[in-house]
Amino acid sequence: MPYPLRFILIAVVTLSAAINTAYAYNDKAQEYLSRGEVKMKSGQHKEAIAEFSGAIESGKKLAPDELASAYFNRGIAKRLTGDIQGSKADLIKAVEIKQIPKDAEAYYNRGAVKSAVGDREGAIADFKRAAALGNAPARRWLTKNGINHSVQKEQNEANSYLSRGKARLNSGNNKGAIADFTKAIDLDLNHTPAYLATAYFNRGIAKRIAGDIKGSKADFTKAIELDPMPKDAEAYYNRGTAKSAIKDNEGAIADFKKAATLGDVTARKWLTDNRYNH
Repeated sequence: MPYPLRFILIAVVTLSAAINTAYAYNDKAQEYLSRGEVKMKSGQHKEAIAEFSGAIESGKKLAPDELASAYFNRGIAKRLTGDIQGSKADLIKAVEIKQIPKDAEAYYNRGAVKSAVGDREGAIADFKRAAALGNAPARRWLTKNGINHSVQKEQNEANSYLSRGKARLNSGNNKGAIADFTKAIDLDLNHTPAYLATAYFNRGIAKRIAGDIKGSKADFTKAIELDPMPKDAEAYYNRGTAKSAIKDNEGAIADFKKAATLGDVTARKWLTDNRYNH
């Protein structure tokens, strides 16, 4: 049975009112986006594609949410003009940019995108997250198709994968560990920041050992973003290790010192060996 494509086929992503303060406001890019939305709504799909392309070319000045919206909307326009391959490429790019949606509707929409590009498992995972956050269409679809969406059941499975991933990592089974940490991330419906940071951190370690340096750095960066205020010594030590891996030496030392203050023996030893006062 096909996935719901209501959003993909008839809706246009509305620009977020809040601009990420880390990105400079770009009047020209905003104008492209606004004109693209207007042309999409009026059925001028080819013209809309040109406007969204203009916004994307100015993308360095856009916040991630807006850049993702530009790719998403261009993907819709391309789909409606019959450019299926181009549409898939843009939709995939939109998902890559906006990796962690912020609400139920965003998860539902991303699930529809994944469905459109043939990522069945990813689509189901996003529909489950949307359902867990109260999205009624997602719940109806999952129920109608006989797919369990019990939050507690999924969370228990996520915890099991995280634990097994750690065991596999300790035993040297890096490939198996990566698979388990990935599954734990996909199944965590509640998206507890500390839990997800742990999963990304450990997957980063496994990828690093396996030789995937680029993937490792991406996971470490994500772990840092997810848990900006660690709550215990181990979390500070892990974040310090992640910062060290992406060459943020000052940040790493600060986190190791905090971990040492909270009693982490490994952090204390590292600081002592490297002659840092703690």
